[in-house]
Amino acid sequence: MRVAIIDRHPAMRAGIEAIFERSPGVEVVAAAGGDLHEVAHALYRTSPDVVMVEDAPGRLDGVELARRIKALGPGPKVLLHGDRPDAIQVASAILADADGVLDSAAQPREILEALRTVATGGTAFPKLGGRERRELAQRLPPEDHAILAMRLAATPRREIADTLRMDARALRRRVAAMIARLRTGAAATLSAAPPRGAAPSAGT
Repeated sequence: MRVAIIDRHPAMRAGIEAIFERSPGVEVVAAAGGDLHEVAHALYRTSPDVVMVEDAPGRLDGVELARRIKALGPGPKVLLHGDRPDAIQVASAILADADGVLDSAAQPREILEALRTVATGGTAFPKLGGRERRELAQRLPPEDHAILAMRLAATPRREIADTLRMDARALRRRVAAMIARLRTGAAATLSAAPPRGAAPSAGT
């Protein structure tokens, strides 16, 4: 499993890399900071299976990077990590077609489990409850509620476009606008429950 690590903190990059280096079957093929040109070069040069990227709105926007990577077509899986990710980050990542979201303070075993899950085609998102879903919908105009509900239910984009009779380009623009609206003023966070069965997060 070839992994690229994108994080603006050298110490965090080194810590994640150390976890992966001790894990059989995992090879770190690139590690880069937040410069998008550096990131693009690293991904083009190494062709990773999974990109693990920090999401820190206003600094290194992992959701936007995930959206750009996924818009290019078949390519690496994208696993985001952030400081106690909230419902806004989780929903934005799902809208951007990322494959999972982790707490940056997750235990090594949790990181490896999420990595292997997304690498094999699964998803690794914290669970969003009914209250969080309703609060997310309140941040969007009514015409976007159907798209949000379908994406949170893992409905493929092609099926959403067919259902709403939208072309793919129009849907991409609409989703990008939804992400921007959700993340505006996102400092007032919404809580997201951890996945069922997951242990409480602790420092690495």
